[in-house]
Amino acid sequence: MKIAGNLTINDWEEIEKKLKPNYNNYWDDAYDFFELRICTRYLKPINAILNLKSFKGEGFAAVNLQCSLIEMIESFINGWVFDYPNFINPKGIILNENDKIFKSFFSNREPFKNYFPKIIGKRFYVDVRCGLLHEAQTKNNWKIKKGIKNGNAYEFDGNFKIVYRENFQRDLNILLEIYKNAIINGVEFDGIPSCELRENFIAKFNHICKVS
Repeated sequence: MKIAGNLTINDWEEIEKKLKPNYNNYWDDAYDFFELRICTRYLKPINAILNLKSFKGEGFAAVNLQCSLIEMIESFINGWVFDYPNFINPKGIILNENDKIFKSFFSNREPFKNYFPKIIGKRFYVDVRCGLLHEAQTKNNWKIKKGIKNGNAYEFDGNFKIVYRENFQRDLNILLEIYKNAIINGVEFDGIPSCELRENFIAKFNHICKVS
């Protein structure tokens, strides 16, 4: 069973035997699984949609995928595995509301936590993520627009809360590079010790293999 590009469950089981959270050996190989998985399932499809540039609503599909990518990234960071109806991490801590994933993401992750004004995670979950998923539209004065020259990924103009989809993807890519460095080189990530971050990574891929 392939779980990341052409990499299989057997490939993961072999590399997982060699991984130690407190040593850097083989973590670049382990990260390849994550990188290939998100590249084929998220990054390439998102970029393909953004490159359409027909400006006839494709931004809704792109941001919908970005919302799903946020949930995946934050789940890997925290080791949350979905066991209906809850998320559970390796410490046995239960997360029972999906909006808490977005609260955690926008409160803790670079560069998103530095946005001014800040994105309120619960509102993004309700008005953007759920609105797009269930009605193919945003709600409560949230707007999706193409990227702007000043580089902002998010703005509030006094009336509308605006997500600039290309710039938002740029910031997701920045976060992924920070996460990659933390996993491969064993550095602290947003206050999470490197060993804990790596243990969460292993737990997620073990769960993926279990349910695949």
